[in-house]
Amino acid sequence: MNHFDYIIIGGGCAGLSLAYQLNKSTLKNKKVLIIDKEKKNKNDRTWCFWTDESTAFDHIVYRSWKTIEFLSDDFTLHAPLKNFTYKMIRGIDFYQEALSEISQNTNFQLVNDDVIELKEVNGKVSIKTHNQTYTADWAFESRFDNSRFFPEMPQNHYLTQHFKGWIVETQANVFDTNKIRMFDFRTEQKQEVRFFYVLPFSDKEALVEYTLFSKHLIAQEEYDQNLKEYLSNHLKISNYHIKEVEFGTIPMTDYKFQRKLGDRIMSIGVGGGRAKPSTGYAFLRIQQDSSKIVKSLEQKGQPFYKEDTGKQFEIYDAMILNIMNRKGESIKEIFTALFKNNPIERILLFLNEKTNFFSDILIMSSVPPLPFLKSIRNIFLSRSLIK
Repeated sequence: MNHFDYIIIGGGCAGLSLAYQLNKSTLKNKKVLIIDKEKKNKNDRTWCFWTDESTAFDHIVYRSWKTIEFLSDDFTLHAPLKNFTYKMIRGIDFYQEALSEISQNTNFQLVNDDVIELKEVNGKVSIKTHNQTYTADWAFESRFDNSRFFPEMPQNHYLTQHFKGWIVETQANVFDTNKIRMFDFRTEQKQEVRFFYVLPFSDKEALVEYTLFSKHLIAQEEYDQNLKEYLSNHLKISNYHIKEVEFGTIPMTDYKFQRKLGDRIMSIGVGGGRAKPSTGYAFLRIQQDSSKIVKSLEQKGQPFYKEDTGKQFEIYDAMILNIMNRKGESIKEIFTALFKNNPIERILLFLNEKTNFFSDILIMSSVPPLPFLKSIRNIFLSRSLIK
């Protein structure tokens, strides 16, 4: 029988998180199929997040930190965290944990194949792969189709967060394992948003990453050159070994992703709008989404729940994206003022969309107003013209 209660397309963060939570719920006796074209047996990415609560994956957190560092040309901040902890999970550890749990349930199956057709037929979902055709009561699509988006979208903003990181090992003890360097803007912006990010794993090992928010990618040689210069000029490291290389892209857009791809097909993950538009952070948002989907299936028999995202945060994201889109280099000044004029926990609450109106006013009044006034005007004009 090739019919399942639920079919999850894609075995990455979103797909495996949903399967993992289904397996932990009252729905664990449902027949579930996960389809992914590749085996998840490589450490192909890392996920970072900050939280003041426990998560289902705390036991596989690779490293955590209680101090955040921010650097710009004329400002340095070392901010101890009181309630929050900044955490990192390696891709391979997440895959192994999720797949290990799922494999113990005989109702869950995983196949490595490529989906070539997804459609609804007679109240069911039909999924065709290269090797087989399956049907399901519900399907969850976690693949992200980047070809549907482009930088010059008329009503929405679309940028790409792209990054290359080296896990480097040194001979000397050079890294402070008590803190992460969340932003280091001491690099040429080139009319974009560019910064470095350092996660120390030990005194001699760290992930050093070059991150950009821009319309277009750059040549691999440019990432490498900037990483070399940062290690030499700012970290003062000349003797090191590159153990691993990480490269990735994340869409940053205020486009309203379509959650309902059909009566019985739901979009999840980045393609379901789970990455925060102005930062790209997605791991916690994906966990929260998976939990709400499972709860809706348990209580209502269908996955579509009412989303309660505050409209004000959608506006804030659109404003930041508008600034990044037309004058990305100004983000350096804005973020410097943000970290200079606010307690770190207020900033983290704001970025997690958990602040109240009063805190939002304090945040907005702490940064240069002119770029935001221009972004409000631009957003209003663009959306008025579309209508």
